[in-house]
Amino acid sequence: MAALLLAGTLLDNATDPWLRAFRQADAPQVRVDTGPPPTPGPAADDPAGNPPARDDPGLDDPALTALARLPGVLAVTAQQRTTDATLVGLDRAAPAGSAAAAVDQGTVHRIPLTVRADGPGAPRPLLTAGRWLDAGTADGLVLERSAAEAAWARPGDRLAVLGAHGQLVGLEVLGIADSPDQIAYPEAGFGLGWVRPATLDLIQPDRTAQGRTVGLRLADPATADYAAQRAVTAVGAGRVTRLATWSQARASRQQDDRLTGLLLGLCGLAALLAAALAVAGAAGGRIRARTGDIALLKALGFTRGQVVRMFTAQHLLLAGTGALIGWAGAILAVHLSRTLGTAPGTPHRLLPVAPSVTGAVAVATLAAIGLAAALPAHRASRVTPVPPADGTVPGDPAPRPARLGALRRLPPALVLGLSSAVRDRGPSAVTVLRLAVPVAVCTLAMSTWATLDAVAQHSGGVTPAALTVRPATADDARHHEELRRLLAADPATAGVYPGAELQTLAPGQAATLTLRALGTTAAPYPFHVVEGRAVRGPGEAVAGQGALDLLDVRIGQWVRVTTGDTPRILHVVGRVLEPDQGGRVISTSLDTLDRPGDPGGPAFYSVVLRPGADPATVQRELPARTGLGSRLDVRPAPDPAAQLTALRGAVIGLVALLGLIVLAEVLTAAATGLREHHHDLALLRAIGLTPRQAGAMMATRGTALALAATALGTAVGLPLSRWLIDRQGRAGGVGAGIAHGASPSAIIAVAVVTAATAAAVATLPALRAARLPNGGILREG
Repeated sequence: MAALLLAGTLLDNATDPWLRAFRQADAPQVRVDTGPPPTPGPAADDPAGNPPARDDPGLDDPALTALARLPGVLAVTAQQRTTDATLVGLDRAAPAGSAAAAVDQGTVHRIPLTVRADGPGAPRPLLTAGRWLDAGTADGLVLERSAAEAAWARPGDRLAVLGAHGQLVGLEVLGIADSPDQIAYPEAGFGLGWVRPATLDLIQPDRTAQGRTVGLRLADPATADYAAQRAVTAVGAGRVTRLATWSQARASRQQDDRLTGLLLGLCGLAALLAAALAVAGAAGGRIRARTGDIALLKALGFTRGQVVRMFTAQHLLLAGTGALIGWAGAILAVHLSRTLGTAPGTPHRLLPVAPSVTGAVAVATLAAIGLAAALPAHRASRVTPVPPADGTVPGDPAPRPARLGALRRLPPALVLGLSSAVRDRGPSAVTVLRLAVPVAVCTLAMSTWATLDAVAQHSGGVTPAALTVRPATADDARHHEELRRLLAADPATAGVYPGAELQTLAPGQAATLTLRALGTTAAPYPFHVVEGRAVRGPGEAVAGQGALDLLDVRIGQWVRVTTGDTPRILHVVGRVLEPDQGGRVISTSLDTLDRPGDPGGPAFYSVVLRPGADPATVQRELPARTGLGSRLDVRPAPDPAAQLTALRGAVIGLVALLGLIVLAEVLTAAATGLREHHHDLALLRAIGLTPRQAGAMMATRGTALALAATALGTAVGLPLSRWLIDRQGRAGGVGAGIAHGASPSAIIAVAVVTAATAAAVATLPALRAARLPNGGILREG
């Protein structure tokens, strides 16, 4: 039961990483941004005409406060002052306050930025890097993760922000945060940042021009769209500038989490099934072992219905007790768990077990155990009131010596163990099937691990480039040929490919995707093409599965897209594994960008390293080796396995959980086998079988069953895992072909561990029973 509830907790937490982050952040279901509130009258100012104090409650917008009285709204978050700005520069080398230099020399992107003032009681996002705002840093800024990625910003960088009146404000990035209730940039059309109230006044000095933002917490999240409409009506459509619901934020942010959620969810669901089968098998084994007691009860006058109800109620009581222990164990695991993140460095904790999960798992388990107890109890209730002397039902006679002719050269214990496993075909087949389920799930988990290794950056997976290099200033960007030559001359570099990215409108202009230009016709980028062929000339492109689905095209067809005001026609010649942006990326060569309005040169360089080169070391030393120093901005290339790396910890936990389930199943099989073979042990002892040979016989039987289960589970799990991972890869936009099966060494390790465990578990009780006198063996049966 503990394993069942732990698996249920993992399933509930893992199938929806966004939901886990949303709960952790205690985010509101509806976010309403408005323009400035109505200008307060003279009474709001002091006699000197000064504006009210910064923490004055009068700064709250009464119309937003009144939203708490709307039907279905439980509470309204603390109001925060906001203003719009533009992030115009990034220059880590600029000293504090030198925002103008940063803009003049290093303008990389102009990103619309909505800045919120942190305040008491206001909801805060989840920090993924750095630290939160503090009083010691007056010019501090915390950036939302998608905006930070677009700006190439990290903690310690200095940003130049263009204020409301055209003034430049220099800000230091203190941290990067994830705000799960917000639509990600660039889909939202703006980035998001948090500052202290005094810093907001520097960006927008006019208090009367500052907007407000507030969150609505709803009694029923399903009514978020209706509540948003009511909020707009209550505040006034002319005052609402932005509106976002939790469902919109979820759709925006779940694109990269689908594969993670599905793999963890499948493993957790399969672990639930394996644990339920193990519990049901244990219940059925206990019933079958008590055939003698059932016969005695019938001799005393119990009816068949009474026998069935009694044993069913007994096992349900045991299951209820186990449910309480498992519930306590699941809660303890929640408190002891340190991290289960969606990205490296994100401190996500397991959430408390949801009542719905606890209830569903408990009801399903009690039903499974009740059924598992009722069926064998019903069969056992049909026994005659006078049972055999040892309380067991006689089985098939031992195989004739002629049937074991092929085994006559093997040790007697080995022959007897194999013959007992083959003779009891029904119980042995059930045991093999129950053991095969967790083995198949373990194979799925190991295949997930192998897939992570295959797509990981360091394994030369789907993204060959290890580093992305940008010139730190606009002047350096003009000398791209010299920069390319310096990068290519580095001994750790195997290839340097110029690149640029443009946002592209799909036909009909109903959706956007990314047009990524990498390499040239003379030096093509080594795309990981899984279908079709690579790019060979201008106008040709390869696409991710998400882009193919969005454009509704197949390989070999032509597609028309629009970048800015420029239409262009591309020939899709291949499909690549594209984990970035849900696969909604079309990749071509830089030669294709030859239209008016296209970039005049590369915006960045993708650097492929030689085998054995450490990306972190090269990233640290490359600026000095090229002689460019701070004029070069070197970052790790986007790693497609970065978000999936969080699966590794979950895979380890799942394998450990499955190991416990396998151990419970092996214990059940060993105990049932020993009960069923007590009579055989007594007869074999009478003809000279030693206790060691008896232990070897039972160990052989357990090992044979474990190896058969491993073979069956692996045979089912390998193709199933490939099919599931590829299917979800296609649905998530990454594309089919991402799946890799578990390695032979991992499969052999599982087989060895399972067989050794089965042998050890079966040997010890058999040795103890074999040392008893023959009469004692029969009494123990």
